[in-house]
Amino acid sequence: MIGKMIALGLDLATMPARLTWRGARAVTMTPAEYQRFTQQLRQASDEAAREIQAVLNGVDAEMSHKAGHLSGQEKAQAAQLALHAAEQHLSMAAVNLLRALWLSSHAGRELARDEQGVIIEHEA
Repeated sequence: MIGKMIALGLDLATMPARLTWRGARAVTMTPAEYQRFTQQLRQASDEAAREIQAVLNGVDAEMSHKAGHLSGQEKAQAAQLALHAAEQHLSMAAVNLLRALWLSSHAGRELARDEQGVIIEHEA
């Protein structure tokens, strides 16, 4: 689910650039190509809306079940804890994304090994 949310966030973040590119392409399209393009855009928009609605419905059902009995003050305290946990998870997710980017960009070349450096070994 987290992977889907990240993918959805990436899709939403890149949407303006994709729409600009598609808009520029639409100027040179034939009417049939333009009709297919608008149909694909409508389908993508509907799919994104369904996925977002499914996530919202899932969160609503889960939280109604888990926290429906809490008082307003208890809900506020739980919200603060949830925000703190989310900040920690997002920070680690960002670090892990940067690590993955670094690893993938350096995967094709051999890294020089420092003979005097410290080697950390992990037990299996």
